[in-house]
Amino acid sequence: MDEMTARRSPESTARGPVRVHLASLGCAKNLVDSERLLGRLASAGALVGATADEADVIIVNTCGFIGPAKKESVETILEYLPLKKRDRRKRLFVMGCLAERYTDELRTELPEVDGVFRLDQHEAIVRACGLKPDSEEDSRLLLTPSHTAYLRIADGCDNRCTYCTIPQIRGPFRSRPADEILLEAEQLVAGGVRELTLIGQDTTSYGKDLTDPTSLSELLDRLAGIHDLRWLRLLYTHPAHFTDGLIEAYAEIFELCPYVDLPLQHLDDRILRRMGRDVTQTQSLRLIERLRSRVPDIALRTTFIVGFPGESRGTFNELLRWVERIGFDHLGVFCYSAEEGTPAARMPDQVSERAKTRRRRELMQAQQKVAFAKNRTKIGQIAEVLIDRPTDEPDFWVGRTRTQAPDVDSVTFIRGGDLRVGAFVEAQIVDLAGYDLVAQA
Repeated sequence: MDEMTARRSPESTARGPVRVHLASLGCAKNLVDSERLLGRLASAGALVGATADEADVIIVNTCGFIGPAKKESVETILEYLPLKKRDRRKRLFVMGCLAERYTDELRTELPEVDGVFRLDQHEAIVRACGLKPDSEEDSRLLLTPSHTAYLRIADGCDNRCTYCTIPQIRGPFRSRPADEILLEAEQLVAGGVRELTLIGQDTTSYGKDLTDPTSLSELLDRLAGIHDLRWLRLLYTHPAHFTDGLIEAYAEIFELCPYVDLPLQHLDDRILRRMGRDVTQTQSLRLIERLRSRVPDIALRTTFIVGFPGESRGTFNELLRWVERIGFDHLGVFCYSAEEGTPAARMPDQVSERAKTRRRRELMQAQQKVAFAKNRTKIGQIAEVLIDRPTDEPDFWVGRTRTQAPDVDSVTFIRGGDLRVGAFVEAQIVDLAGYDLVAQA
């Protein structure tokens, strides 16, 4: 995520409000952490949403998942240091996944930083800002447009993929109780949210660890019953844990968008075993077939990792052919990052950075052809579009269809007067703009 600005709080302290600027990096799960912290700060009397220049406190919520994310986090911290030098009263705090993973190292190597906080230390951050924590721990200030929000249903992970540091950072998988999730969802919808995007490290494992087990499909059914909720969306599903019940939920729950986020990571059985993915190529392909058979209009998003240890040119070429053959609607590609402390980093047959970069480019070029061809078939269709924001051009808006997730996918540009942010509009797809669609209301 880029830097975002939260809604300002009217709360203030006797000596005047503490002004806070927060930069949230990384994934949607990190964004929710930022929103919860901002909610607590606002409840305690802080003025959140200040610019970095005017802020008394700057907070960087870091990502520490892979090498490029760590680099971005450190660079962001360094960008704020000159502000501290110009104003010695200004404080700079670091939190999030990088801070959880490298607490001592950050304190040693960046002594100019006033505080490094682990994931569970939101109350400590509030106190470090000179504020008294409010008793309301569940307050949350959305950093998304007011009509859409992320809803975390679980945290942590038990999958132990050999390349991944999430279990080290976030800990074991923990589902939130269904009633707690329902209450938060109802509060969000009462506040104007019309689209809820469910997130977690592995949403398809939801409920298995609860004392009173609740399946993901049951949770989705309960959420869909909330009055005024229009769209439900599910991210971060695991192909090894995708159940028949979940497929039926996609077929039967209208509010559940026909959109499956299914990170496959690879389609070669040997690479999948080395990754510790607990799924085979055949199982993944059968799952895709079952989804498309039961929900013909379903959109599929996936991610792949190229350059994993042992991936030969021939193995990659086979992955390339599968991408061309399957026809994913949305696809992301990551170059493998050898993360310290992971089994994959110690594996033989590491792939050169040059080869990784080349393979990523080739895979994205192949997907571009697929995506453009699929988009051309949509011209002339009528689609429901959710308006996210205006553009600089009059009567020209940015929105999304039910098959486009916020932040990670292409968008739909829509022409039409008398529209507003947060509205659901029936529009005809009339043109393409690269990966994006163009519609007329």
